[in-house]
Amino acid sequence: MFVPLQQLEDLAPGTWYVNVLATYPRYRGRYYGAEPLSIADDIARDSVKRGLSIIVADANAGARRLYERCGYRERARRAMVKGQWQHPGTDWVLLVK
Repeated sequence: MFVPLQQLEDLAPGTWYVNVLATYPRYRGRYYGAEPLSIADDIARDSVKRGLSIIVADANAGARRLYERCGYRERARRAMVKGQWQHPGTDWVLLVK
């Protein structure tokens, strides 16, 4: 289940990996996620990283829009391995800035 995620992380060596970013549903679409991404930018710059990376489900269009507005671009995809896990997505998407 986690192998595709690790494979994607491995494709962005030297980047500051943003592991989890979440917003309560009532606050989504208000651009609140941009502030923690800005903080991640500062941390990455201060630690001399070669950029930032984040992984998002292909079905999470709102998050993807936010990340792309903040400068992230798609680098690679891997199929989700779901087992018993229910999720509308089919792929994990690696975005890099």
